[in-house]
Amino acid sequence: MADQLGISRRRLMQATAGIVGSFLVPGTAVFADDGRSVSVRIDREVKNLDPPFRTGQVDGNIIRAVFQRLISYKSSKFEWELDAAESIEQISPTEIAFRLKKAQHFTDGYGEMTAEDVKFSFERYLTPDANGNVSSYRDDWGTLKEVKIHDTYSGSLIFTKPTPSVWQVALVGGSGVITSKKAVEALGAKHSQSPVGSGPYRVESLQPQRGLVLVSNKDFKAYQPAFDVCRLQYIANPKTAELALQSKEINFTELSLSAANQIKSEDTVVTKRPSMRFVWLGMNMERAPLDNLAVRQAVKLALDVDQMILAGYQGDAGRLNSMIPPGATGHWEDAPVYQRDIEKARALLGGSGVTLPIKLKLTILNEPAFQNMALVAQALLAEVGIVVDIDQREGATFWSSGKGASGAELEMFFLRFNAHIDPNFNTRWFLREQIGDWNWQRFNDAKFEELQEASLVNTDEKARIAQIIEMQKRMEESASMVWLTNDVFAFGTTKGLQPAVMPNGNDWQLNYFTAA
Repeated sequence: MADQLGISRRRLMQATAGIVGSFLVPGTAVFADDGRSVSVRIDREVKNLDPPFRTGQVDGNIIRAVFQRLISYKSSKFEWELDAAESIEQISPTEIAFRLKKAQHFTDGYGEMTAEDVKFSFERYLTPDANGNVSSYRDDWGTLKEVKIHDTYSGSLIFTKPTPSVWQVALVGGSGVITSKKAVEALGAKHSQSPVGSGPYRVESLQPQRGLVLVSNKDFKAYQPAFDVCRLQYIANPKTAELALQSKEINFTELSLSAANQIKSEDTVVTKRPSMRFVWLGMNMERAPLDNLAVRQAVKLALDVDQMILAGYQGDAGRLNSMIPPGATGHWEDAPVYQRDIEKARALLGGSGVTLPIKLKLTILNEPAFQNMALVAQALLAEVGIVVDIDQREGATFWSSGKGASGAELEMFFLRFNAHIDPNFNTRWFLREQIGDWNWQRFNDAKFEELQEASLVNTDEKARIAQIIEMQKRMEESASMVWLTNDVFAFGTTKGLQPAVMPNGNDWQLNYFTAA
């Protein structure tokens, strides 16, 4: 295919050398080092491996392979088992007691894990660091009052209110990993690039804009990973990743659906699966003319969601009408299903007080699905007097476009979030405190905030689901989000590799990858 575009594969690889760097070695065997090494492509740069300040799923997947938690998920299942804990029990609605296994040691000579390390790790989320930075994942431990230490190996997590979600969100996730108090205090900022853990892997090296090398931690007693070396190779461009997979220079990557439908190779296994990852078109509610409710409503009615997702996903993905997909806790079954209504959209614009034509910028990630959906949206909106300029960005610049001061300038965008099985984890990114971070719509609703706080501590499952649905209704009334699809994951794997991917598709358990 590259030759048909007028460039050779060699020239393409040379052109992307700044991204791929020295990790890609032409002619590499399927598994290097006699089957003891595996290469996994990541599409975003590794940013911060200090757990409270991780920046997303790539950091999180690495962190969970480097650190232990009190409990962790079994391979490829939303079913937990004991990890660092010898025992753990909910002894009251606001207390969880734990006891650590003995002789669990942090790497680099930082000593045995104790209850003091658990206390330090979890309570770090509650207060800003020395530079005033607050963790984006603070809400994972939002109702934690303190961790009481009973003795060297045991303690209790004390909460201000019942918090049922802590089991599925904090304890088994990236916020539940246990760091060495001595290491974090000694290393400071260096801990974000050279973290000290006690888990199955340790970080051997990290090269900005290239990737990271994990090597097995021989002092980890529970088991040893199937691969001694796990290379995480940063390749932003999907086409470059596809070529690297087919030439066996990487063993595992997420693929675009178009690539997944085209690859035909005896040495490559392609799988597709539904995901919990939700995709939507968002609008900045604070920026004119999108600060006008009638304009946002007109945009929703001028779009044809079915046509957009058909163009983006070639029939592989279904339509999503609210944030939480069918089958997941908190799904809003009666959410409105919008059909395109040009006349009503024009009427809304006519009564909005804005002058036509309206010019808006649509910022998207430079991926085929988003590109195709953007072109359809551009054509549809033009019919009602909205002229759209499509701003395509590579990963590094796209994922920062809604943050900080630049977020205030954003207009429309396609965004994709990695969903969690706990609904409050998904709703939290739309809170007021996330404006300037992940709340790119700048959605700000006091009732939504109240419902989030109430549902977090609600132990009545039926009542909690009703609160989650009401939150989605508040989002719907804002008209700042046009839900599109809950996406489809496509993976390419070198024949002989068995990856460990959780049912949501975006949590990868690198420590459980095996050679089939």
